[in-house]
Amino acid sequence: MQKLLVRTLLAVAISLSASLACAQDDLSLLPKYGSSPKTEIQKDADAKFIAALDEQYHGDRNRASTVLAARGWQYLRARDFADAMRRFNQAWLLNNSNGTALWGMAAVQASLDKFDDSLKLFAEAQKFFGEEIDFSVDYARAIGMDGIKRGDDAMLNDAFSRFERLYQKAPKNTNNLQNWAITLAGTGRYSEAWAKVKLAETTPNKDALDPDFLAALQARMPRPQD
Repeated sequence: MQKLLVRTLLAVAISLSASLACAQDDLSLLPKYGSSPKTEIQKDADAKFIAALDEQYHGDRNRASTVLAARGWQYLRARDFADAMRRFNQAWLLNNSNGTALWGMAAVQASLDKFDDSLKLFAEAQKFFGEEIDFSVDYARAIGMDGIKRGDDAMLNDAFSRFERLYQKAPKNTNNLQNWAITLAGTGRYSEAWAKVKLAETTPNKDALDPDFLAALQARMPRPQD
């Protein structure tokens, strides 16, 4: 069941894996371009790219970086993880202190089940966001998913503590409640998961609940009668 729920959340990773394998040498698909030394050709390409953006944005690299990061999030929401990572990398190239780009990279890696990279990036990005709710919700989710994958009780307890704290701060945050439910279900705590779903269904953004997750949960344990 744990694997089923993770696949439900990260299904796109399967369809994307073939294209990533074919493009394994494409540094633009790796966070921070893989943090490896670049060839002279790659450095020249970077210089030309930066020069073009300098011309377009009149030397305002921070603004250009912000625009590119925003495009990255558009791609991420459309589940186009490859183009999302390319935009986040470009944003980071222009401004290494763009926390939104780092957050986006972390979210992409989490969506691809690459939690080691994801959690490192979340930790790095946290200095820019602190306890900002949406960032913290994504961070807690990644910890929970990695805890399920590893069967790591310490990580799971950390995730559950974060979900609880976030709920106390923002009880109507649909994503936090759904992520809490997903993590509970991933550990076999189905009745508790349904309780969080019930809370999420009272929130203003209840329509954002993932029907695939709800169907997977229903298959493991029918919804309790109120």
